Amino acid sequence: MFNRKVLTVLVLAASTLAPMASYAAPPAAKAAPCILREHRITAVTPYRVEGYQGRAVAHPLRGATVFVQAAPGLTAEWLQLTLSRHISEMQGKAGMKDCALGVNDVQVKVSSAGAGFSVNLIANDPAKAPEVLRRAQLLLQ
Repeated sequence: MFNRKVLTVLVLAASTLAPMASYAAPPAAKAAPCILREHRITAVTPYRVEGYQGRAVAHPLRGATVFVQAAPGLTAEWLQLTLSRHISEMQGKAGMKDCALGVNDVQVKVSSAGAGFSVNLIANDPAKAPEVLRRAQLLLQ
């Protein structure tokens, strides 16, 4: 008899505590990896632009060019869209410290390049270009 009463109390206690557990804060989510890691990166090179200073031609560093290997169903337009969305989602959040897209004011331009795609990561601020290149080179590791 005593065992039934204890069992009834435990069942009732569990039934009232279970809904309360659903209101608890969800566990802290891990930071998502850089979206460029979802693709096979075959090469990273400095992205330079041609500029003129009088008669002299300068080629200052403006970012990085990342070569993404082609994959079934992957198009330049889709890659451009997903990378642009990723950049806009990262605005206002704590940036990923090693993602080349996490540097403020980075533009992405995707074009077809043989057996894959050329992704130009262009820093609007020339002072941030070396950081974009450094982060892009981490994709090869």
